Amino acid sequence: MNVHNPTESYLRPRARTPFFQPLSNQKVSTRLGNRKLRLSIGKMLLVLCSICLATNLWLASFLKNLEHSVQDIEIVHHELMESQTKLLAKRDQLLSPERVRDIASEKLSLYVPQKEQIVIF
Repeated sequence: MNVHNPTESYLRPRARTPFFQPLSNQKVSTRLGNRKLRLSIGKMLLVLCSICLATNLWLASFLKNLEHSVQDIEIVHHELMESQTKLLAKRDQLLSPERVRDIASEKLSLYVPQKEQIVIF
């Protein structure tokens, strides 16, 4: 390494470990379906399937509870709409001009004036 040249790169020497050795020196199983590999993949699949099943069951119960909640809210909404319709009909009946005239004549002794009774100043 040249101390006066900062652009020159410096690579540390590394130890020869099995991690850095080329694959050609390692033993590779040529036979497909190694038993250990199949067992480890089977265990991983078993764990993943169990997690998926548990998640599916949890989501199903959550959606069922949500469906019941929505149905309850729809029932309450329908009852409130019916109640509002009844109250609007009753309000219209109570505020009808005929009813107001009848109550005014009975309780307050008020009557619609005749033409002769109206005087314009």
